[in-house]
Amino acid sequence: MFSMEAVRLIIDPPLEGPDNMARDQALLESCAEARSEPVLRFYAWSPATISLGRFQKYAEYEQLPPPAGALPVVRRTTGGGAILHDLEVTYSLAIPTDHPLIAGHANRLYERAHDAIIAAIGPQARQLGSDDPCCDASSLHGPFFCFARRHGLDVVIRNAEDPTGFSKIAGSAQRRSPRAILQHGSIMLDSRYEQQPVATWTALEGPVSFQAAVDRLIPAFEREFGITFRSGDWSEQVLVAAANLRPRYTAQAWTKDRA
Repeated sequence: MFSMEAVRLIIDPPLEGPDNMARDQALLESCAEARSEPVLRFYAWSPATISLGRFQKYAEYEQLPPPAGALPVVRRTTGGGAILHDLEVTYSLAIPTDHPLIAGHANRLYERAHDAIIAAIGPQARQLGSDDPCCDASSLHGPFFCFARRHGLDVVIRNAEDPTGFSKIAGSAQRRSPRAILQHGSIMLDSRYEQQPVATWTALEGPVSFQAAVDRLIPAFEREFGITFRSGDWSEQVLVAAANLRPRYTAQAWTKDRA
């Protein structure tokens, strides 16, 4: 049986895109092992990096002009549109599919994580809702950047200047294996690139630093999931696995051709 309190918390320093993606994949694979505990990871990116969704065409990135088009690029194993990772908090949650926190309902993980993010941001944020008229097929096939797309579970704030009436401040994507789920998502603190239109936490007079934002997010996740995180570090085994996975995310075969 799983312990509801056995959820490990890892806070990483800023890393390059291939390292971040390799560590997330290593967490997923580790979590798929029998009786493995869930892990919540908060991390950042250095340098600023564009991550492509699993099924996006690399040619879309090649057509992106500077300054965003001059940034390093990595491909995720999760779907959706591209994300320009810069001044943000990224979270990833790896959890066995049969864990009581989700009880086999993978989509519930989106709702609970986004409810926690909304609680941390405050009442100006909300989930868009699947019945909103601006929520359409663009969540799967739309603009290059994920934050220009709309899905019912996205975290948004009202913005009269946006054609949809909302701007997106946080969104998530999943990678599922038979035994575990990896969900990761971005929460925008600020933006230096106009090419990716986003809502930002600082515009709501929120935290301006990564650590200050994480300090708000941790108790919000604890309340939403009804748990207390156990602060921990990487096991040597998972770090070795991530190091072995890193070449995949630096290889042109994966980044360009999804091979």
